[in-house]
Amino acid sequence: MNKISFGLLLLPVLTSAQQAYRLKGTVQNWNGQDTVIMLRFEKNKQIQDTTIAVNGRFEFKGHLAEPRQVFVYRLDNLHHDRVRDGNSCYIEPGIVTIQAKDSLRKGTVTSRYVNKDHREITALVQPFLDKILVLRNKAMTLPEEQRKGAEGQALDKEYRIWIDSITAIRSRFIRSHPASFISLETLNNMAGVNMQYHITAPLFKLLTKEIKQTPLGKDFSARLETAARIVPGALMPLFAALDTTRREVKLNDVLKNAKVVLVDFWASWCKPCRAENPNIVKAFNAFHEKGFDIISISLDDNIDRWKNAIIKDGMPWHHVSGLKKWDEPVAKQLGISAVPDNFLLDAQGKVIARGIRGEDLYNKIKEILQ
Repeated sequence: MNKISFGLLLLPVLTSAQQAYRLKGTVQNWNGQDTVIMLRFEKNKQIQDTTIAVNGRFEFKGHLAEPRQVFVYRLDNLHHDRVRDGNSCYIEPGIVTIQAKDSLRKGTVTSRYVNKDHREITALVQPFLDKILVLRNKAMTLPEEQRKGAEGQALDKEYRIWIDSITAIRSRFIRSHPASFISLETLNNMAGVNMQYHITAPLFKLLTKEIKQTPLGKDFSARLETAARIVPGALMPLFAALDTTRREVKLNDVLKNAKVVLVDFWASWCKPCRAENPNIVKAFNAFHEKGFDIISISLDDNIDRWKNAIIKDGMPWHHVSGLKKWDEPVAKQLGISAVPDNFLLDAQGKVIARGIRGEDLYNKIKEILQ
């Protein structure tokens, strides 16, 4: 048996079954009693556990299906609505400890694997994130004219270089840590809301079976399956939904009468969507007579606000919505988790591009129709 295989056998088995954890803290210079909170998020819900530290010693324990990042903090003894001191770490099956002299924030976290892996990837990526923050701050100080000019373009080019560097670092980490939950979490963060299937699928394939069987692993696998159906070159799955008069509109019917179709996801309450709408209107006005059409799917839940936004933004094309907000059936069918988002289709319904906006959208439609 080679060394790599033997090492993998030593890793904890992470499955969807609930496993016990204990988070133990020791802060040497705390005296008396202090209220300590452990905060975490599960399924988009905030969960808060409370315990009392006696002379700097406290403990949280429970069960979890996979490692989870938490924030542990001490409340001010006089003002219980104020956070006095805190630190973040991961809880995982087994024992996690935080040891400090006088401050949780400066404490040392130890556990079996997850916290060590998280520190490693953070140390690799953080210098590049710092550079990106500097670039962003510099861009924000530029007047709008300079931001759109050569100086702004140079900053944007440098920004993209650092983003690509971070992607490369994260990819290398995943390849060298296939049995780490942090690799799965890193991949999930890399994928974002507009998953690039050709990048994420090969990396996910490298992960161990145990990691793939965690709740996050199963969720990510389902997202991959959805993304595979809508990659460039794939046929867009057909759908139908109700328009503003509550009559059914089918994607197939829109495709029959167009050379290029934009499937656009938006909402009246979404400020970035409303800011992008003038660009879509510009493209529609320029190319509709040449064969360009649009079907917009709204993640609204109020029909009046939806209709008013369509009128106000001047969008004279097909509009549909189930008025179920994030439970919109078409959005769930296509794995939409954020708006604005869109798919550009050819006359056969094949995906040409995703998430294309502004001048890029205009130029791409122009290129196709020519």
